[in-house]
Amino acid sequence: MSIKRLMTARFCLGIGAALAFASVLGAQRSGPTPSEEGQGVVYVYFSSLCAAPGDARDCQEVPQTVRPSFESMAACGAHANGVLSQEHNPRLLASCMRVREV
Repeated sequence: MSIKRLMTARFCLGIGAALAFASVLGAQRSGPTPSEEGQGVVYVYFSSLCAAPGDARDCQEVPQTVRPSFESMAACGAHANGVLSQEHNPRLLASCMRVREV
């Protein structure tokens, strides 16, 4: 088999397409994904009182002078669980919202 016979237009197009595809994949590559709990992110605790137990459709936020904030969702969730277990009110809804500090 000669080189001329191997270097057909179809062969060259196939190799060119494969190289183009590989270069696009290489260009799309990104570094490690940033941590969800990145710089300047805190979790703020909110509590709401709902009209019916277990129904989050009709709730009003409980006014607080200071909202507790936490460095992680786990810490905020632990605080929310503690508050809910102390209150013994089935209409009380606790939530943690992720916010970026300004």
